[in-house]
Amino acid sequence: MNITESYDIIIVGLGANGSSALYHLSRTGKKVLGIDRFHPPHHKGSSHGESRIIRQAYHENPLYVPLVKAAYPLWEELAAIAGRPLFLKTGGLLLGDEEAAVVKGARESAETHGIPYERLDAIQIQKRFPAFRPTPGTVGVLEKEAGILFPEACITAFLDAAANNGATIQTNEQVLRITPTQYGIEVTTNKSTYRAEKGIVSAGAWLGGLMPELQLPLTVKRQVLFWFDNANPAWRGYFQPANMPIFIWEYLRGKMFYGFPDLGSGTKLAWHHGGRAIDPDQLKNDTTEQEIAEIKALAAAHMTIEPVFRHAAVCMYTNTPDEDFIIDLHPDHPNIIIASPCSGHGFKFSSLTGKLLGDLAQKGHTEFDLSPFAIRRPALDT
Repeated sequence: MNITESYDIIIVGLGANGSSALYHLSRTGKKVLGIDRFHPPHHKGSSHGESRIIRQAYHENPLYVPLVKAAYPLWEELAAIAGRPLFLKTGGLLLGDEEAAVVKGARESAETHGIPYERLDAIQIQKRFPAFRPTPGTVGVLEKEAGILFPEACITAFLDAAANNGATIQTNEQVLRITPTQYGIEVTTNKSTYRAEKGIVSAGAWLGGLMPELQLPLTVKRQVLFWFDNANPAWRGYFQPANMPIFIWEYLRGKMFYGFPDLGSGTKLAWHHGGRAIDPDQLKNDTTEQEIAEIKALAAAHMTIEPVFRHAAVCMYTNTPDEDFIIDLHPDHPNIIIASPCSGHGFKFSSLTGKLLGDLAQKGHTEFDLSPFAIRRPALDT
C-alpha cells in the first residue's frame, strides 16, 4: 500500500460538515485532502432527501441561535459562488399546545435573541395556512426567516468550490484507521495511506467506529422520509411554497413530525427522532407498508390532504444522549478534531460548522464558545 505525499490537513467524511470544512480550508492556502467512503452527495448517510429545514427560533436551546444566525450569510456566500439557489425562504411554523416543548422552546429562543415572531391560535393558523388542520388547543410560533436548504446541492457546491480552490478529493475510498504519529496523523484507507499535521474526523454514523478509544455514546437510528401527492385537486394549492411554511408539529407530548411544501415531487413529511437503532453499514431503503400507513394517518388527521404515497427515502440520525453536538479537539491528540454536529438537527449549521472546524484545525480555537459541545461533558460520560 502506497504512502502518498503529505498534507497540512485531512478531512475524513465529506457530508455536510466535512465538505464545508474542506471548502473553508481550501480558501486558506493550506494543502488539504478530503476522503469519503462513498461519492457525495449520496443517499447512504444523513445529508440527502431533497430538503432540510433552517430556522432561527430554535426550540432545542437558545444557545444555537447565534450559530444559525451566523450560518445564513455563509449559505448566501456559497450560493453566489455556486451560481445557483441553495435556500428557499418559506417561513417556519412551530406547532403544538401551549406547553409543547417545540412551542415554548421556540418562543424562548426568539425572545432571548430578539427574533421577530407571531403567535397564532388555531383559527389564525387555519386561516393563514389552510394546509393545516389544528385542533382548538393548538398554537403556532411563526418566524419569517425560516425556510429550506437543498442538501445535495449544498454539498456539491462545497466540494466543487473546494476542488476549484485546489483541494484534493478522494471518494469511494474507505478509511480504515487514523493513527496519531510523532509528526501528526496517518490515515490508512483501503487504497492508500496519507499523512498530515492535522485531521478532522466528520464521519457521521461511522464516527464511533473510527474513534473507538473515545467510547463516544452515539446511537445511530434509521429515519424514514416520505413524499405524498394530494388526491384532492382543490387542496393542492395549499401545499405550494408560497402558501405553506416548513413546520414542526408536536402532536403528542414529546412526539414530533415535520414537513415541507411541495417542491415538485410531493409534500415531504417525516417523524423527528424515534427511529430504530441500526448498523450504518446496513442502511437500506426498506420502507414498510405499516410505516407508510402510519404517516398517512398522521397527515390526514393534521393536514388538509388526502395523501397518496409517492416515494420514500431512508437516512440516519447519529445521536448524542443530550442531542447536542460534538465539536472538540481529541482529548489525547489535539491535532485531531472530532465533529458530530448532528443528532438530527445539524445540517442548517454546516456552512458555519465547517468554518469552525477549519479554525480549530488552524488555531485550536474559534470565535464561538464551543464548550457546550465538548467531548468531556457530563451528558457524554459513559
